[in-house]
Amino acid sequence: MRPYKICVITASRSEYGLLYPIIKRIHEDDACELRLIVTGAHLEEEFGLTARDIDSDGFGIIHKVRIFQGSNTLQILETMSNALLRVGSILYEIKPQMVVILGDRYELLPIAGACVALKIPVAHISGGEISEGAYDEYFRHAITKLSYLHFTSTQDYRRRVIQLGESPERVFCVGDLGIENINRLERLSKEQLESELGITLREKLLLVTFHPTTLESNSTEQLVELLKSLEEKHEFLIIFTRSNADTGGSELNRLIDDFVLEDRLNRHVFPSLGHKRFLSLAAYSTAVVGNSSSGIVEIPSLGVGTINIGTRQKGRICADSVIHCKADKKEILEALEKVSTREYRNRLKKTINPYESNNTSKIILEEIKRAIKDYSSMRKKFYDL
Repeated sequence: MRPYKICVITASRSEYGLLYPIIKRIHEDDACELRLIVTGAHLEEEFGLTARDIDSDGFGIIHKVRIFQGSNTLQILETMSNALLRVGSILYEIKPQMVVILGDRYELLPIAGACVALKIPVAHISGGEISEGAYDEYFRHAITKLSYLHFTSTQDYRRRVIQLGESPERVFCVGDLGIENINRLERLSKEQLESELGITLREKLLLVTFHPTTLESNSTEQLVELLKSLEEKHEFLIIFTRSNADTGGSELNRLIDDFVLEDRLNRHVFPSLGHKRFLSLAAYSTAVVGNSSSGIVEIPSLGVGTINIGTRQKGRICADSVIHCKADKKEILEALEKVSTREYRNRLKKTINPYESNNTSKIILEEIKRAIKDYSSMRKKFYDL
């Protein structure tokens, strides 16, 4: 029997970190032929040229496709146009039996559309979720309708995908791949992190990631409020990871760079840490701060606090360890005080993460293989509730 030809596509550092367990499982399965397409911010120096990290993971055949044009509105459109044609051309050439994508990145929408035109079924991971403050909200649900198989992280999200008209027999609740990373990855020691990052870690440590709120016009003002708050917390070592390639991301990164230059002893910024370093560093942190989904989905499983700022992730299911606050200096400072209290630290020990599950990547691959084996047509009947 010829191997199942499965193509995984990744366009950003966070998405690759989440996809890693399923990529590894496909790569190690003798019944599968992995094709990996690396595109988007992975190939840009500004965002850490993270394609190098993927190369070092040794997954064999990798197609690198340059599409990124910049982070203003017109450049985002140009990037999406490039994704449709350039990634679509690679898919036409390699003819996979299934394409695997994760999440809600704008680059993935035209890619999913190309798959439909090429009659290649898409397996979509992390559908049904909500993030009201970002245009990811639109892209995610549109990608759901362009996809054939669905793997959600909670039962509520599974119901939402079905509500969008997807047949229940093709929608599977499997938990979140990020939790599998936490449970299976051998994290770096404090000494290893210090050596690799070139910094000395301290007991009081904040790991900060702040992305544009792309459905609002005040991302810069929100970040300024956060930076004003952090400016008063001299007791903390503050480590930033750069904003992503969304609209306005470059401006946020310039603000962060300027803030770090004002105090190089206590502030540091990295274009990308990679999923292993990020999770290892998070495990030693007092709290993870910002508006990234990782603070909501993954960090609670580390027993570490999360301060979620603003509306970017509004609508997501959250563990009780997540502190929500407005992008307001006073509220952020109150949250920073709270994460160090004994009452809150005790709560972290009892936190139950709603995204936890078992064997997530194993179940995903089993269902993909079953779907390829039984596949006959792209036709989908709209499922009415």
